Amino acid sequence: MVRVSAAVFASALLGTAQATARYMNLTAITGRDNISVLECWQLSAPFEVADAPGVAGALALPLGSLDSASYIVIPPRFDGGRHNPPVKQYIWSLTGVVHVTLPNATDDAFLYGGKYGLLYADDTPDISEWGHVTSYPSGDQVIVLSIPVKDNVNPEHTVLHDGPCTVEETVDV
Repeated sequence: MVRVSAAVFASALLGTAQATARYMNLTAITGRDNISVLECWQLSAPFEVADAPGVAGALALPLGSLDSASYIVIPPRFDGGRHNPPVKQYIWSLTGVVHVTLPNATDDAFLYGGKYGLLYADDTPDISEWGHVTSYPSGDQVIVLSIPVKDNVNPEHTVLHDGPCTVEETVDV
């Protein structure tokens, strides 16, 4: 079941398979010294060529063990306030614009619905006292998938640098 989900993720992000190893880069909100920080992560698992019916030949990315996901409809110009995620999770904005800021820093990140809308939220209360602030500034409702990881175990990854990933780092990876 996870393999089909991974195939859907990959096909939405990248299209058809290619011969060289490709990896997913995404912005993560994590914690350091009990405050939230943004980092650009590269997931350690490479994309694989899918063999599942309907997506065979497309690229598929194993995202690890996932828990129950939620489909969330957020009203226009919604202020999510300062908060910590309840669990470690992927957040995928399918539509609209999401703006993430940090209460103790000047870094921020924008997610644009669709293939540039994937973020990993890791700044749970055990590693960040202050969390982050999320707002949805567009005039349209925003559709978000919240996809917790099983047992709060982060995916294996490498930190590419402090701060959010650039668009160039997330295109054609």
